[in-house]
Amino acid sequence: MPDNPINLAVIIGSTRAGRFGPTVAKWFVAHADRHDDVTVDVIDLAETPLPERLSHRPEPEAARALAAVGPRLAAADAFVVVTPEYNHSYPASVKNAIDWHYAEWRAKPV
Repeated sequence: MPDNPINLAVIIGSTRAGRFGPTVAKWFVAHADRHDDVTVDVIDLAETPLPERLSHRPEPEAARALAAVGPRLAAADAFVVVTPEYNHSYPASVKNAIDWHYAEWRAKPV
């Protein structure tokens, strides 16, 4: 393993039942894992539901979800977002991840 591997966060954006995102993410991670200079962290937004509204004081459960995701996004050097298209856009789960963790995304490739 190189001294400075690229820390890649793979974010699964769909939270709906019957979603295909985990299948695509699994395929991508299998290919990324072939590279010694890349470490992968899969963040499934269905497993860490973020609050729907921005608030200075989120509910305790929402605060735990934010605390779990924030450091993982901050540690990433780059992101791959596996997301469906809903009405020519991305789902609310991805929008929430962007809004709640603005600083963690800054100046990093997606």
